[in-house]
Amino acid sequence: MFLSYIAAQRARIFLVPCLLCFLFLAGCAFPHYRHAAHHAAPTLAKGQKPTTQQLLTTLQKNFRTVTSFHVLMQVQNPGPAEGSAVQIRAANGDVVMPDKIKAQASVVLSGQNVDVNLVSVGNQQVITDPLTGQWRVIKGVLDPRTLTNPDTGIISLISKVQNLSQPVADTVNKAPCWRIDGQLDAKYIAFLTGGASAGSMLQTTACIGQSDALPYRITVVGVAGAGDTAQTTRIFDLSNYNENITITMPQL
Repeated sequence: MFLSYIAAQRARIFLVPCLLCFLFLAGCAFPHYRHAAHHAAPTLAKGQKPTTQQLLTTLQKNFRTVTSFHVLMQVQNPGPAEGSAVQIRAANGDVVMPDKIKAQASVVLSGQNVDVNLVSVGNQQVITDPLTGQWRVIKGVLDPRTLTNPDTGIISLISKVQNLSQPVADTVNKAPCWRIDGQLDAKYIAFLTGGASAGSMLQTTACIGQSDALPYRITVVGVAGAGDTAQTTRIFDLSNYNENITITMPQL
């Protein structure tokens, strides 16, 4: 029981930044958020294939108008969880810009499958205990607002993606999108996976809506953490942009 308690403590400390980063990873390949909903979002020329630069420039402007969105993450071919490692196998949540998050996740903790919930408002975070399911306060772990910093936050990762392709027409959940592909060094998402061998390159794909130039799917494939294989795939689906979402801290 004592060992299980220690494992739960370690899981809470690890899962808070991981879940926060997972949600903001959905925006990692895109420029930073800045509240500007009163400005009209630019659009791409209808029926005309954009260049990669045109697509990213428009996405940069449009993503700044986003006030909220939903994210769903799935992990395919995850490989074995080693020892006391914590693996996030699936997660879904809502983000209200710039600093409110509510998420649920299925994780592997010390070889056991557990479900956890997280709520983050500003610099306050609470997470459910993997053993008891009760809400616990986590202090001083991470302020999600720091993740939106365009220079140091994870959403500056677009500058790290190499060999970006030109857009190709595709669909995500029946929505027409433009797909671009590239490669990302796994070290840049070590915050989510616990790290991988230096120089491990992940095949990275982003699908950006043809009608609104907003991201609808991001996929990374390859060895990004312990236990991963070359086929391990992490898929982030984004939806429900700018819906009226209310996130509050739960009663403890």
